[in-house]
Amino acid sequence: MPDYRAILRDALSPRLERDLTLLPSVCLSDIPEEGPFGRVIREPSVAETRTLFDHGIRELCNGGYALLILSGGLATRLGAKLPKAALPISPVQGKTLIQLHLERVRRLEALMKPGTPNLPVFIMTSRFNHDAIASYLKSLNYCDLHEGQVVLFMQDTAPYLQFNGHDFFPTSLDGSTVAEAPKGNGDVFNALSRCSEFMDHLKCMRMLHVIAIDNALSRPLDPELLGLALRFPGIEVLNKCVVRRRGENVGVFCLGKVPCVVEYSELEKLPDASFLNGSSTVYGNMCDHLFSGEFLRRIIDERLFELLPYHAAKKALMSSNATGQPAESNGYSLELFIFDVFQFASRLLCVEVNRDMQFAPVKYRADCDMSNLLSVQHRMNNVARQWLESAGAILGDGFFEISPSVSYCGEGLERYSGMHLEGTLYIE
Repeated sequence: MPDYRAILRDALSPRLERDLTLLPSVCLSDIPEEGPFGRVIREPSVAETRTLFDHGIRELCNGGYALLILSGGLATRLGAKLPKAALPISPVQGKTLIQLHLERVRRLEALMKPGTPNLPVFIMTSRFNHDAIASYLKSLNYCDLHEGQVVLFMQDTAPYLQFNGHDFFPTSLDGSTVAEAPKGNGDVFNALSRCSEFMDHLKCMRMLHVIAIDNALSRPLDPELLGLALRFPGIEVLNKCVVRRRGENVGVFCLGKVPCVVEYSELEKLPDASFLNGSSTVYGNMCDHLFSGEFLRRIIDERLFELLPYHAAKKALMSSNATGQPAESNGYSLELFIFDVFQFASRLLCVEVNRDMQFAPVKYRADCDMSNLLSVQHRMNNVARQWLESAGAILGDGFFEISPSVSYCGEGLERYSGMHLEGTLYIE
């Protein structure tokens, strides 16, 4: 067993670079001669995205692409008994997050030419939710994907530690067992190295798209993202990002010796954070990453993931003799972050996307409260309305939901041109 007390001491010690700046940004049409790496490409135009999408769809038909969904977390901030993957979230049908992601994959396959390979989907779980997610997927018939096409694999756990840095949280009266939590999304590389199905695919993998389970507007295996990556030979990592709102709980893309992300909970630890308050645009991390197969093979074959640092996150936990959930944080969880692998990439790029169309994370109870106008349901409704209006529909009041089996990102809605639509409407 690792020395988690020593790991915690290291995680709590200052290690952030002093001379961090923000990643510079550039338009896709103004890529400098020295190349785009280490930059953010500002949101491409509509014409550019159409070209990228078409290129990406053609490339998906060639095979060698796979999706990975990070779903090992405990969803403690939601206070839900169900895994986050199985939370009903869509505004009309109450579809779950995992349904939305897998149905979008199915839509992509429908857009690809007949006879092309299926798109493999890997889902990282933990021992806390693996059985529930596996059972739920089976009840959904894998959203009409082939059973063998969807592979679940488990990440590791680490014990919680009390604030004194020495004691664990016992879960039995004799202290023989202690409370544990998943090791964070950065444990994905270690977990993948033990997944035989993934390692078989990795041999000829071109790119792996990694998304978080909680983004209801995520575009799995996004053809636009693939099309953009293919413009830059040798690219190792391509990240989606959004313009960060002041105080928003998302990590920040920065530039030090190499491009990196500073997690929002660690911004206060920066020796000098004044660069975040200037006039330059601050870009936030969406946990939406495209990795090249070559880069992943190096990370796993050379076991570079073993060099990733742990981060200490404050948590509110109760032990076996507690009478209820503590009102304040009373311990630490130890987590690995996927973005720390960026240190091994020399050809990394970010692309800005439209927050309203592509970023609606489910983090807190308010995010799925229909009475909250900023909830995920309202944001999904806004996307559906925009797609329908772009197709020429005339909309009245109401809630709209478009099945991913009908449209991946607004295509295929031409038949609604000129139609008057209102009320609660599910389009399938």
